[in-house]
Amino acid sequence: MITGKTETEPFTIKALLNFEHIIQINDPASPEIAPVSREKLWRGLMLRATHPEFFNPGLTCRLEAEVDISQHLSFVRIITAGDLVLRDVVRIVPMQEISTLIDGHEQAIHARSLTRIEVPQQGHLIVRFMYERDSIAEQGGLNADEYLKSAYLQSDVDAIIKIREMIRDGWQDKLM
Repeated sequence: MITGKTETEPFTIKALLNFEHIIQINDPASPEIAPVSREKLWRGLMLRATHPEFFNPGLTCRLEAEVDISQHLSFVRIITAGDLVLRDVVRIVPMQEISTLIDGHEQAIHARSLTRIEVPQQGHLIVRFMYERDSIAEQGGLNADEYLKSAYLQSDVDAIIKIREMIRDGWQDKLM
């Protein structure tokens, strides 16, 4: 952490946690894994963005305003986890990526994420997850950032499993 003072007010620059991982969705060399279309994957990822409580029952979420996601490229959601309430801005590049930003100037933490669908080669489909947020590691103490990384990874793996189950069971068409 860096601290200092400007002429008008003190400032603090916090250390950031940066974490990135990928989950392979389609791999022609693994026929035992049912392929998923980009469109169905996108719809599942959008469901996660608009209704994260469906993927994590410990959360509640509401959109700041009713929006037709097919007509807007951004929206604001309010997520509650216990006593913590966060307001984040979600931006969409249709069929490609979803980014979120919790502004650390106005809220308890700074955090941003990016979920991007990529096709590294023909027949392959992956989702790249990138996270940046205030570090919670304490010097000389427990490295809580490693727990956060593990939680991000597990949450994303669970979300992809749930999306695959929804597609397999036909739930996706009913929910979206």
